[in-house]
Amino acid sequence: MKRNMLFALLALSISGSAIAAQSDAEFLAAHGLAGKTTEQMVEAIDGSTQARPLPYNAGITSTELKLSDGTHQFSYPLGDKFYLSFAPYLTQTHPCFNHSLSGCRGELANTPFDVKVTDKSGKVLMQKKMASHANGFVGIWLPRDIEGTIEVSYQGKKATAPIATHTSSQTCLTTLPLLG
Repeated sequence: MKRNMLFALLALSISGSAIAAQSDAEFLAAHGLAGKTTEQMVEAIDGSTQARPLPYNAGITSTELKLSDGTHQFSYPLGDKFYLSFAPYLTQTHPCFNHSLSGCRGELANTPFDVKVTDKSGKVLMQKKMASHANGFVGIWLPRDIEGTIEVSYQGKKATAPIATHTSSQTCLTTLPLLG
């Protein structure tokens, strides 16, 4: 009897895993994310032109991408990179710590910016023109475990803020007021 119960529990465990894996694949396929790496999924979701909020939840922490359909939750590790999403603004912003790829909206959608990121020693890690997505955010991939500064310029106005890419660091930077 105990042996049959053990086999039944093992079969239930195996079938439950198969259902979860199937739900994961179905979820990714339904949202155009099948076959993408975690990095590609993040970029596709953040860059989506769909109106916010999206029909599913997508958030990014310092270590993982989290997706949910309201019933099932899926997690994908970020590995050795850190994703920082930032929204420079002129008049309005919102408080945020972990970026909601499916819900956060910034003031300046589809807007070109000059972006410069330097580490604490002054080394330029990135300097280029970038445009915000339809959600008003710009997303960048940075090395892990650095501290530095981000500088964003737009039409003669500039915003500067400290950044960090540690396990406890924020992934949504909304404190970038563009000042003349």
